[in-house]
Amino acid sequence: MSNWEWKQKISQEIFEAKYCLHGEKSPEEVFKGIAAEASSVEKDANKWAESFYQELSSARLIPAGRILANARPDSGMKNYNNCFTIDIEDSMEGIYESLKEDATISKMGGGVGFDISKLRPKGAPLSSGSESSGVISFLRIFDQSAKTIMTGGMRRSAHIALLDISHPEIEDFITVKKGDKNKELTQFNISVKVTDDFVRAVKNDADWDLVFGGKVYKTIKARYLYELLAKNAYNHNEPGIFYTDTVERYNNGYWAFKMDRVNPCGELVMPPYSLCCLSAVNLTKFVIEPFSTSAVFDFAAFAETVKVGIRFLDNILDVTDYPLDKIRAFSRRWRRIGLGITGLGDLFTMMGMCYGSKESEELSLAIAKALRDESYRTSALLASEKGAFDEFDADKYLNAEFIKLLPDDIRALIRVNGIRNVQMNTIAPTGTTSLSVGQNCSSGIEPIFALNYKRTVRTGKGDDTYTEEISDYAYDIYREITGKNDVPDYFVTTLNIDPYRAIDIQAAFQKYIDHSISKTLNLPGGTSFDEYKNLFMYAYDKGLKGFTTFNPNGSMKGILEYTDTAEPLRSRLAPARPKELPCDIHRVKAGRNSILVIVGKLKESLYELFVIDDPESNIELETNHRTVVRKAGKGRYDLVFKNGSEEVRLKDFTKTYDSPDSSLARFVSMALRHGTPLQFVISQLQKDTNFTDFERSVARVLKKYVKDGEEIITSEGECPECTERLSFTDGCVSCHSCGYSRCG
Repeated sequence: MSNWEWKQKISQEIFEAKYCLHGEKSPEEVFKGIAAEASSVEKDANKWAESFYQELSSARLIPAGRILANARPDSGMKNYNNCFTIDIEDSMEGIYESLKEDATISKMGGGVGFDISKLRPKGAPLSSGSESSGVISFLRIFDQSAKTIMTGGMRRSAHIALLDISHPEIEDFITVKKGDKNKELTQFNISVKVTDDFVRAVKNDADWDLVFGGKVYKTIKARYLYELLAKNAYNHNEPGIFYTDTVERYNNGYWAFKMDRVNPCGELVMPPYSLCCLSAVNLTKFVIEPFSTSAVFDFAAFAETVKVGIRFLDNILDVTDYPLDKIRAFSRRWRRIGLGITGLGDLFTMMGMCYGSKESEELSLAIAKALRDESYRTSALLASEKGAFDEFDADKYLNAEFIKLLPDDIRALIRVNGIRNVQMNTIAPTGTTSLSVGQNCSSGIEPIFALNYKRTVRTGKGDDTYTEEISDYAYDIYREITGKNDVPDYFVTTLNIDPYRAIDIQAAFQKYIDHSISKTLNLPGGTSFDEYKNLFMYAYDKGLKGFTTFNPNGSMKGILEYTDTAEPLRSRLAPARPKELPCDIHRVKAGRNSILVIVGKLKESLYELFVIDDPESNIELETNHRTVVRKAGKGRYDLVFKNGSEEVRLKDFTKTYDSPDSSLARFVSMALRHGTPLQFVISQLQKDTNFTDFERSVARVLKKYVKDGEEIITSEGECPECTERLSFTDGCVSCHSCGYSRCG
């Protein structure tokens, strides 16, 4: 008889389908099997089996998927690690040896990450006298292999490939994946290794050399390459960014290897032939009196679970099988593990905090520091009991940049005992495990996705899926405690969190996390490209090790869909208007009348439109970069010309020279500042059968701002490529027939 109470049907269905694989009839049986296997290497196995079981069955400690599925004393599939890294040498023999290694790992159910920067670019000479087919051609071979090999016919292996920003084939690599538009490299995530030097070159608008083997193949502007990277990520949600120098600065094994690659989800930065041995502490289980003014986080109980979690994962390294001898040898010498957290978004809500607020950032720092300190203290004590990792060198280890930041008492403990694990903290995505064991608590470091939403779930049979509607764990708890369905303002979700504040939360945790953090920054609908580019640099400046985003208006559909009727979709908020905006002035004819069309611009994007009757004065009103529209008060605007001493040309012009058509101009302004594509605005102005001289004149002015190469959408709103009807969503137009799309 199970005492486990399932709050949602989907949580039970997924748990039973994915983890009850050894004849178990309840979660308790699963957890007892895992606890028995993990404790089997302990001198007092019964004691630690009970300790592990208590943490697992309470859902305070949630192991990663391979542990949940496979870790049993009688398991036939003893791979308990989710992902691995390998190396690829620049030779045909090396490439196919790596392909064999990749297939072996995939067969065991592991994901694979590798760096392809060693491979020579397309067209480079070979010793045979021919030319290299390039890195992307070899990636396609690995991709096809991953499509073919399925673990027991149930799941395909995840992959990630990294390429250095200075590699001669980087332009093609950046643009090779276009999401659902070209379905290229579907078994791979791709990321670009970005260096400090490249970021400086971008900021200084300097040249950037594309180099291989000491030969400069091409010199381009760093800013061009940065724009190319940002544009493809904005439109197609790939590639991600791997800030390689930031990663290397916090490499605890700096004297022996470089951490130059990452696992497919990005949470563990590692050298080749490493692995992901993962579990997460469920933060929602440590809130005392949730949804009350007395709510507090129980740091003492959290510390106890962290202690058990470190020991649990260290034991997993000793009871698991390894897909390759190289991985077994490297793992045993360094004993890398990854204990993290999940449920952060729900935790903030249960504490009455908005995700991204100052108080949530302060709590993040406190939790991350507690996780780090208790992990390192526990690992040092384990070293006293079981021995330090084989390659431990006290002087070198204590000189690592991350280790220098530890409290003095922990450093002293490491000096005396050594330490059991070279690095040990991360934050993984925990999607399926949080949905099942965590009863759909928010995943990893992510905010609450939505209070109610639809999720696409794999059946486990090939690519078959089904969709089910579910609700957030904290939202369910809130309704149980309060009996209310309406929610307070602190129930913020992905849709209405400022992206900069989301980065701030990630940066707060990254300060104390020795590995990396898997986080996808979900962009608000209608985010402009200029806004997006700024986020790239902000992430670097805040010290993130990696940066990945999801644009809901991009070409790739996500596995989660908003359906919450109680929480309507929110369009992107318009950027705040500065007191002054530079403007262009157009004097045009509308039938018999002369009108002025004044176009205000914010960061080179159209922001507002004023249409007034032409004052027909002798004042020169031609466009000039020193002419601005100044907001003088509520609903009051002055036209100001600045040339040494400023001169007001038209005072309170919207009232003094009001046009009967000014209301339409205000609606056009509203559309522009909320991200409606300019071509669509023009289309709507041209669409009405009662097309007036005024609308024609305004449309003619706006057409001047359509950039070269951008199509004017037809008056019927037809696709310029296939003439099918276009749809308009959150600042983008798209064609479901041919895939044409344009945003911003």
